[in-house]
Amino acid sequence: MSRSKQALADFMQMLEPVIENAKDEHERLYFHHIYEEEEHRSDRLQDLFPKIDALIENPAVQNTRNPEFIHVLQDLSLEKFGLHNFLEHLDLALYQFKDTEHAHRLQEMREMTFEDYQETKKLMQVLNEQFDGAASKGGSVPMDDKEDVREELKIDMYTDGADDRVATETQSLIKKKSLTVGSLKNLRR
Repeated sequence: MSRSKQALADFMQMLEPVIENAKDEHERLYFHHIYEEEEHRSDRLQDLFPKIDALIENPAVQNTRNPEFIHVLQDLSLEKFGLHNFLEHLDLALYQFKDTEHAHRLQEMREMTFEDYQETKKLMQVLNEQFDGAASKGGSVPMDDKEDVREELKIDMYTDGADDRVATETQSLIKKKSLTVGSLKNLRR
């Protein structure tokens, strides 16, 4: 999550001059919307880090009878959704910043975020199994992973069934132009 927060800060820094120098109100609104969502995510991460640290320091409170622990699990679930959105935002930015000095860094962030998102999905599955679904939170499941959403509205590379091949194919199209069970220590890497 720490490296994701740094990538988030880098991304927001790239967006600032685009917002400030937008060619029209549509472009300004488009990138302002992305910037604002990522700013909110950054604030959530900032609030989450000390909570994770507290759980690491006191493993005895890691149980479903502790409401604060449940809230942290749900915040982690929300962060999974935040990673999904960040991945989409990076993909959108790769189209916008194709053939610019930002393209390489965006691609690196995209690859890192894809890996983090896949790992976080696995982590949340393990945590939900370990804590009887307590890590699930309404509103934290991306549309592409919901069962009650029509398939034609989903984007394959973001679905639960997506594999590295789909992501790699999409990345090359765009280019053309640990947690262990019972431990939260690796989460902040």
